Amino acid sequence: RQQRSAWSSIRHKDNNERTINTNSKHRHPVSISIAFPYNSSTTMSAEKEGFNEVLIEPLKQFAKDSVHLVKKCTKPDRKEFMKIAKATGIGFCIMGFIGFFVKLVHIPINNILVGA
Repeated sequence: RQQRSAWSSIRHKDNNERTINTNSKHRHPVSISIAFPYNSSTTMSAEKEGFNEVLIEPLKQFAKDSVHLVKKCTKPDRKEFMKIAKATGIGFCIMGFIGFFVKLVHIPINNILVGA
């Protein structure tokens, strides 16, 4: 019976006939090397699965989440709507005053630089 050290490597083949080197200390593969080329049907099915995984599944999940969100949404009552409208109006006024004062300061500086 041979004993292996903690750092010895084990070579085995997985279901797809690829050779995998694994370190006995860790459970994940250390390196992967392909033992033979795939045939075209395997490649096409792998590409289709990859396409579904990358594009179709996220879109399905997004649609499902969107429908769930719309079903959970409710219309605000009058009190809540007025609160939101006031906050939005105050924000518009503050931004307007900031823009006005920036323009007010910018006009004399621009005249000094251009008019001189």
